[in-house]
Amino acid sequence: MSGINVRALAIAIGTCAGAIAVPLAAAVAPERGVDSYEGSAADTFAALGALTVKGRLMRSSELGHEAYQPTLAGDPMGSIGQTWLELLRDARDRHVDNGDLRDAASPEEPAAMRIHADAAYIYHMHHSAGRFEAHGLFDELTHEPSPFLSQIGQQLLRERYTDGRFHQPGQTDNAPDASAMAHGLDAFHATAYAWVRWHKPGGASDMGQLDEATMEAWMGHDRGELLGVARAVATTLDEHWDEDAGVYRFDDGGTTWAIDDLGALVRGHKGLYEILHIFGEESDRQVAAQLFDRAAAMSDALLGEDGPATPWGLPAEVRFEEGAAVAASDRIDVAAQWRLVHQVTGGFSILREREGTTAFLDERSPNLTSTIGGGIDDLLSGALDHQLVDGIVVAELDATDGSVRDDRATTQAVTAFIRGVGNGYRTGTAFDRPGSWEDDEKLAERSERLYDRFLNHGRLLTDELLQ
Repeated sequence: MSGINVRALAIAIGTCAGAIAVPLAAAVAPERGVDSYEGSAADTFAALGALTVKGRLMRSSELGHEAYQPTLAGDPMGSIGQTWLELLRDARDRHVDNGDLRDAASPEEPAAMRIHADAAYIYHMHHSAGRFEAHGLFDELTHEPSPFLSQIGQQLLRERYTDGRFHQPGQTDNAPDASAMAHGLDAFHATAYAWVRWHKPGGASDMGQLDEATMEAWMGHDRGELLGVARAVATTLDEHWDEDAGVYRFDDGGTTWAIDDLGALVRGHKGLYEILHIFGEESDRQVAAQLFDRAAAMSDALLGEDGPATPWGLPAEVRFEEGAAVAASDRIDVAAQWRLVHQVTGGFSILREREGTTAFLDERSPNLTSTIGGGIDDLLSGALDHQLVDGIVVAELDATDGSVRDDRATTQAVTAFIRGVGNGYRTGTAFDRPGSWEDDEKLAERSERLYDRFLNHGRLLTDELLQ
C-alpha cells in the first residue's frame, strides 16, 4: 500500500472550493416548499441523483434533439451540471464529517445505509463528465467528486462492513438485516465499478490512467482485499439463500421484501459478481455466475409478465413463494417503485455489459433485458395514466384499485421518478429517443408525452425543491 494519507488528501481536496448553500424542501405540495427546512441527507443525495439523470439526458440525442427541444442541449444543460456541482459542495459540507457520512438533522448519528447507497451513486455523474465537456465542466465533474467517493467508499468498508456482512454501526454482532445488507451491497457496487472501470479497456482514458499503487491509495484497499470482501459477502449471501422461495431470507422478514430494498440487492449483486469474475479464480467465476442467476431470477419474478404489478404500479412489498413474487402490501409507494426501476437500469446495472466485463446476459439469460423492459414499459404507461396529479407524481396509491391515498408531491417521489424514467425509458420498446420518432407516429406520441412529464419533474426539482 502507498504511504499517501488518503483520508487527509481527500478531505483537503474536497474542501478547497467554497460551498454554495442549496437547501432542499421536504415536500412541495400542499405548501410548495418549507422555508425553514435545510435538507436531509436523504433528500440531498436523491436530488443529486436526479440532477445527474436530468443533465445527462439533455444532450442533443435525447431531450436536446432537434425533433424535441434542441435548446436544452445548450446553456440549460450546462446550468444543470453547475447546479449539480453546487449541490455536491453543499452535501459535502453538511453531510460529511471527518470523512464520515452523516445526516445534518441528526449529526451525532451516521447516515442510514440507504442514504449511503444514494450518495455512492454520484459516480454516475463523475463518469459522465464527457457529456459536459462542451460546457466547460469536464475537469470539475471529473475531479471534484473523487475525494467524496473515496471517503464514503472507505467508510463503508471500515465501519459498515464486518466478516461478509454490511450493517449499521454498532450492529456487528446481529444477524444480517435485509435492508442494511441490500443497501450496503448497493453502495459497495460503486466501489466495485471503480476497479472494474480501472481494469477494463473502456477505462483506459480515465480510471485506467492511474497506476495500481495510486488506485490503492485512493480506494483504501488493494485488489486482494477487495476480492476478499467479495468472497466473504458471497458466502454470507449463499448462507441466506432460500432455494424454494427464490429469494434471500434475512432477519425476521422471511421472504417478504420492500421492492426498493430488493432493487438495491439486485444492483449490489452486479458489483459483487463482476469483481469475482474479473479478479478471481475459476471457483470465484462459478460463484459469480450463480449470483447473476439469482439476481436475474429475482428481477424476472418482480418485473416479468407473471409478476405482482397492477395497471397502476407495483405493490410496496412482495413475498416470494416458489420463485414467484406476489403482492404483500395494499399500497403503492411511488418513490419506492421508481427507485427500483433506477436500481435495475441506472449506471453499472445488471443490464449493462461492456468489453472487459461479464457476458452473463447473453450467455445465461438472453431474455432478461426484454423481460425487464416489458415490465418497465407497463410501469411507465401506468404512471402516465394513474400516478400523476397536475402532471406530477403523487406519493401513494391504493394497490387494489389505483385510487390516490397521498397526493403530496414529495422530494423522494419526484426525484425517484426522474431517476427511474431517465435511466429506464429505453429498456423496453414502448418509448424511445427522438431519432426514432420519424417513422412511428404512435411511438413519437408516447415518447413525447413521457419527455414532457420528465421535464415537468425536472423543472419542479430545480425551480422549487432546490431553493
